[in-house]
Amino acid sequence: MTSTSTVAGWYNANANLEHNRLITNRLEFAISLHIIQQSLSSLPPTTGPKEILDLGGGTGRYAVELAKQGHNVTLVDISQTELEQARLHAQESGVALANITCANALDIRSVQEVFRENYYDLVLCQGPLYHLLSIDERLHVLHSCMTATKRGGFVIAAFVTKYAHLRDLAQREPLRLVMEAGFYAEYLETGQYTRNPRNVGHHTYREEVGALFGTCVGREGEVGVRLEVERMVACESFLGGGLAAGLNGLDEEGFRRWFEVALGAAEDLDVGTGDHLLVVARKVVSEVV
Repeated sequence: MTSTSTVAGWYNANANLEHNRLITNRLEFAISLHIIQQSLSSLPPTTGPKEILDLGGGTGRYAVELAKQGHNVTLVDISQTELEQARLHAQESGVALANITCANALDIRSVQEVFRENYYDLVLCQGPLYHLLSIDERLHVLHSCMTATKRGGFVIAAFVTKYAHLRDLAQREPLRLVMEAGFYAEYLETGQYTRNPRNVGHHTYREEVGALFGTCVGREGEVGVRLEVERMVACESFLGGGLAAGLNGLDEEGFRRWFEVALGAAEDLDVGTGDHLLVVARKVVSEVV
């Protein structure tokens, strides 16, 4: 089981690092936001703003951008320090978030001011799932996301790939794979990265992610529901492992050209160099009794 207090402690101590991460990972942020916006645009038009839950949304990078577009965004995170950063970020950006709540994703169903069944047009879960070590924990959070989402709405979740760590290891400490052979044999089998006890995580791959979503099913009265995966996107496209850092200083036109090339390859099954996988799944009715 995951020590979520350890996860909270890590982000409380590294809030500034996390706030700046999506600046230094400009391509990851741009591709992820583009996919989110495409998903929102595909929803049926409504008279009012879309309702969005950003679960594990940290310092509010995505929440604030979506609020700028007129959506009602509820931000939840396990780190109180990150949420204080999010409040400041929203204020400086001239937007208001619908709700900012400190809570554990595993316990979100008990947070009455946030958790509502069949309420949100979109639920983002871009942080919690890659910190939960057991499949039961990951499935529990994913099921909560599905329950909170309207039928026909989207759950968009992020995962860290095993290849991200292995690529970093090959560049920085390639001998560690041999010197710590026992640890890495277990890591390759389970995806559990516990070498740094202050920042544990679960790393995965496409097939395992697909299987997780395939087991996320439920019932709402006489109706069966499930999550149907529509897209799997490599957030860094073919430029993971820090290869996209050279794009950070480009002007808007230069970055746009690289963004378009990278976006075109981001859903190619041959792209194995992304660090993060973004999964877009729609909540659908599977059966009616």
